[in-house]
Amino acid sequence: MTTRTYRVHVSGQFAALTPVARAQLRAQQPDHDVFGSAFTPEGTFTYAPSLTRFTLRYLLEVLEESAAEADEAAAVEGELLASGYLDSRSISHKPLTISAVCMQDVKVKRRR
Repeated sequence: MTTRTYRVHVSGQFAALTPVARAQLRAQQPDHDVFGSAFTPEGTFTYAPSLTRFTLRYLLEVLEESAAEADEAAAVEGELLASGYLDSRSISHKPLTISAVCMQDVKVKRRR
């Protein structure tokens, strides 16, 4: 078993928002500005005042038998978390795009 840490980025577009949902999102937008975004275990939801696109960022630890299984599990978990978050707030959206990057696979170049 191996534990791997992922930064999962879920992006999407708002679709057919109800007037109530639109008003709530506009009122709460300053709390969800892109400058406050971070990868966190509970997730960070950001969007612009135009209410066109949004992102959710998660920092996930995944325990699986292999790196390939962990890669797949991170993407699935990120999608489930994002869908649950959006559904719980009655935010309608188009299909989501998910990318997951394993932090153990990131190579850091040292400055000279």
